[in-house]
Formats: sequence, structure tokens, C-alpha cells
Amino acid sequence: MLPHSGSMSDSIDDDIARSLDASVGTKAVAISYDVMDAATAVLAQHLPTETLHAMKLASGEHLAAMLATAYLQAVPVAVDVDGGVDLTFDLKASDGLHLRRKTLLGRDDAEFADFEVKSIPGTFREKYLPATTRAMERGEEQPPAHLAKAVPANNVIEASAAVIGKAAGQLRNKSSPDRARVAFIVSHFLDRPYVECFQPLISQALAPLDPPEGIDAVWMYFAPSHVLVWSAASGWSDLLLGSFAEEQIGPEHAYGMELLQHYEGLFLERAGIGKPSPFFYELTVSGTGEE
Repeated sequence: MLPHSGSMSDSIDDDIARSLDASVGTKAVAISYDVMDAATAVLAQHLPTETLHAMKLASGEHLAAMLATAYLQAVPVAVDVDGGVDLTFDLKASDGLHLRRKTLLGRDDAEFADFEVKSIPGTFREKYLPATTRAMERGEEQPPAHLAKAVPANNVIEASAAVIGKAAGQLRNKSSPDRARVAFIVSHFLDRPYVECFQPLISQALAPLDPPEGIDAVWMYFAPSHVLVWSAASGWSDLLLGSFAEEQIGPEHAYGMELLQHYEGLFLERAGIGKPSPFFYELTVSGTGEE
């Protein structure tokens, strides 16, 4: 997704440097590439095929399952197929989670965590993509290019208020107060491109969250680049992915994709999910001839 113009690239490098300076003191939870890779495999191995295929790709349920499994280091013990909580995790089965429970879940006294997954509505996924798909299937002329205005990440947070409220209501009805209750919110980049997308850390730029009663934590996936979590105990924290080995580098992935899209593709392949995901795509930079 990085541009190839020298002057623009230099500007982005300067922005990243300023972002890192402003990020001193930022809270973060980091896992390794190996942990994320293992999460994509263990989900495909341990969840029933019918459960995997019932996940709603359009709303990002598969992404929530993948990311929560990786950072909680536990496989969901229940996945909604008939109107229950979207994802349930047995926290007793997680190695070392006690060190970061308050950050990831907002509390450290729960044995289970219930996740409700919601995506922020947007015109790309709800109108442009279906219209383009129909046109291609019928051999008709495709709609003109989708246009979206870049906004600050805080605007995305503001746009999530309604779906966080909906998730909170469902968690109050489906879950219980003795469990950690988490809203997992997904925002598609082509619905709401955000200006901080090139920065490595963005939690320091986000305004404090005031979620409805009954929510212990809110995870935000700014797909496909940033994962963050808010909890009353820790505020905003970045969830990072990298290497803890001196010479290890990230896995090779398609030029026009972000690293987390690479892992989404692995999960879809390993789970045998053939349906298209609106979050699994490649971006090209016009005028460069590169993909």
C-alpha cells in the first residue's frame, strides 16, 4: 500500500518518525508471526467444518475469531450458529493470559470471555461491492470507481458508536456479568480510509472511549492494518505482530496486501472456506505498473 513517489515516500517516513516520537509511553501487546500462523491453523483444525463455513465473512466474524485466538492464545469453545454469543473463550485454557487480561478483556477475574462481533456499515461493502459482483456475473458494465474520503481514526471510532451499542445490548441479553464481555468492531479500509494508516502505532491518537454499560473491553480492527483494544483498566492499546528473534523477518506476502491479510488468506485456505471475503483484496498504486 506504500506509494512509490520519492517525495511522498519521504513525507510518509517523516510522519512515521513523528508518530514514533509521539508514541512514547504507548501501551501495546505484541505476539510473534509464529503465534498468528498457529492461530490460523488451530482454528481450522479444532472447529467443526459447518461452524467454520457458517461464519459471516461480510461482517468479519472470521477475522475476529482469528485475531482473538492469536492474542488470547486460546481457541473459542463456542461459535454462534443459532443466535448465541458470537465467540466464547475459556480463559482457563490460555497460557500466560493472566499477564494481560486487564488490557485485553478489561478484567482479570473472569473464567470465560464472550465476544460479539459487529462491522461498521459502509457503502463499499454494502453497495459498491455487491453491484460490481452482480455486473461481473452478468457480463454487464461495472459501476464507476468507488470514492471514499480519508478521515482521522477518531472519526472511525465515532462511527462505531451505534454498533458498539448494539453489541452491548446483545451481550447483556446473551452473556452474564461473571464473564468478560467484549465488543469486537471491524472497519473496512475502503469504507473509511483513515489518515493514520501508515503509522506503526495509533492508540496515542485515539480519544478515550465511553462504551455502554456492560462492556468490559472493545477491540477495534481497522482492517487491514491496525488492531487495537480499549479497556477501562488500560485505555487504548495497540495489538502488534512481529518477530522476537534477532534475524527473523515477516512472511512473504502479496505486494498489494497487508500482513494481516496474508494470515486471513491462510485461515480461509486452511479452513476450506471458498466464499470470497470483502477484506481479502490487493491494492495497486496507479501509475507505477506494480502490483
